[in-house]
Amino acid sequence: MGLRDRQWRRFLNAPDRDLLSQLYEPALAEADRYDRCCAYFSSTVLAVAARGFAPLVARLLAPAQGVHYPSVRLLVNEELTRDDVDAMLHARGADALADKLAARLLEPRDALEQERLALLGLLVKCGLLEVRVGVMRSGRGILHAKFGIISDAAGDALVFNGSGNESANGLIANYEELEVTTSWDDEKRLEYFRNRFEELWSGNNSQVDVIPLPSAVRDRLIRYATHEDLSVAPQRPEMNRRERLEAWMRWRFALEAPWFPNGGRNCDAMAPDVRLWPHQVRVVEECAAAWPAGRLLCDEVGMGKTVEAIMILRRLLAGRGVRRSLLLVPAGILQQ
Repeated sequence: MGLRDRQWRRFLNAPDRDLLSQLYEPALAEADRYDRCCAYFSSTVLAVAARGFAPLVARLLAPAQGVHYPSVRLLVNEELTRDDVDAMLHARGADALADKLAARLLEPRDALEQERLALLGLLVKCGLLEVRVGVMRSGRGILHAKFGIISDAAGDALVFNGSGNESANGLIANYEELEVTTSWDDEKRLEYFRNRFEELWSGNNSQVDVIPLPSAVRDRLIRYATHEDLSVAPQRPEMNRRERLEAWMRWRFALEAPWFPNGGRNCDAMAPDVRLWPHQVRVVEECAAAWPAGRLLCDEVGMGKTVEAIMILRRLLAGRGVRRSLLLVPAGILQQ
């Protein structure tokens, strides 16, 4: 099998899971090279798209002839998480993970989902992954172009571009739009983006200077992000001392309310943007009171079972000291 043996949808969007199932997973599973200009990168993408990255990683780590070095090239801007940078610079956990993989105690997909930082470091240490940082030569902008080229051993390739970053939220949370074309149907588009990537990667672009990651860290060009996934940067307004105190008092009241007679209603009332219907109030009260016994929520479709479950958990987490719950749900709503 190769890229040419499959039909590829031209237009995809997230958070529709088709972006994973119709592009990342099947394409990377056939790939032997991946070039990505992704603006923001987070290693969370490795875990989310493990079905695709795992076969690629397995091939790259297997002793074989004809492996490209580096096989995965990432062009990013200056904002990265410290954990990702440390993993790539110091190969944290890479040796131990390599031993586990060699002993077949851990499959690549398991490693991606459980030890993505160690596997990230391992790929860098083996010379299979390289990250370079794009910095504007002048002005205050950032490298913000987003496109990728996935190639297979036969020389066929997919080209995709759009709004998505190389991060978990870029695949399954944000609203994103991507356009996908094949090398055998649109050779000129492949040629354009391949030339553009090589121009950037080699530092020959007149607007963007490209620097190896270690040098960017040494020269203090990296701005460490505090949030885990760089496709969303939560901005919260600063609070003064009185506002912080009021917020603290409201949260303390919400936590203690279920201990008071009929206090569960206060806990419900303080839930953001939720107003329970009368039948939901009865369900929430009965299920919370039944703890530690479980309950089966059997309302008709559209009657608010998900909200009921959340509000029941809210009461138990706040007033009963509950820290862990078992939810048994139909497969179709696992993502929800």
